[in-house]
Amino acid sequence: MLKFTHAVGVSALLLCLLLPTLANAQTRVYVTGEFFAEAMQLSRTTVSPELANGLSDLVNPDDGVTVGGGGRIGAFFTPVWSLEFGFDAGKAVGDERTRSLGNSIGLPLLLPSLQYVARTSQQFTAASVLVGYHPVVRGRIQPGFRGGVSFMRAERQYAVASISLETLTPTRPGGGGVIVPTLPTIAIATSQYIAVNNGLTATLAAEVAIDFTEHFGVVPEIRAHAGGIGAILLRPGVALRWRW
Repeated sequence: MLKFTHAVGVSALLLCLLLPTLANAQTRVYVTGEFFAEAMQLSRTTVSPELANGLSDLVNPDDGVTVGGGGRIGAFFTPVWSLEFGFDAGKAVGDERTRSLGNSIGLPLLLPSLQYVARTSQQFTAASVLVGYHPVVRGRIQPGFRGGVSFMRAERQYAVASISLETLTPTRPGGGGVIVPTLPTIAIATSQYIAVNNGLTATLAAEVAIDFTEHFGVVPEIRAHAGGIGAILLRPGVALRWRW
């Protein structure tokens, strides 16, 4: 909560610094729609001995590559400075693998090989507030750099497996004196869980805006998110921008 308060305070201060320029230059509002690729590098937690029954998928999720999209609204208060609010969501990355389950029920029996299918997925969404600096250049191509904070939501789904054991009462066929023993019935039960982590990340971006008309342009860019979610996200993409 304290980090979030500081981030809002910094954003408000930067906004106050930019507002006085409205008297000297015309504000230009813009909206963008973006498509991006997402490469995620997740942190690792070492647990010894290794967690069983699928719990290792929670502390050590896999890295991955996916795609996503988003939308933003912003304003150029001067030809050099801008302020932008945006929402981006990556597509969930899923994985399925066959895992073995150990004998955790304590029976002195030779159990068959117990296996189950573990399904995991993870997804990142970001709501960002970024201040942009755009050097003045001639022509239709203008570079830009942005920095700020993002409220990031990380959602991870994972499966936890357990053994269920059902025993039957021995029977006497035909009511005779011989008791026929029965073996226990063993089954695997899996439960799917969702872990959600919300945190603030530092966000940096670089772009090259190409204006085809006075109001429409294409903006190739790359963004990086780090801190607060146990991951580093790189999002190279292309945005379509309409500006008034």
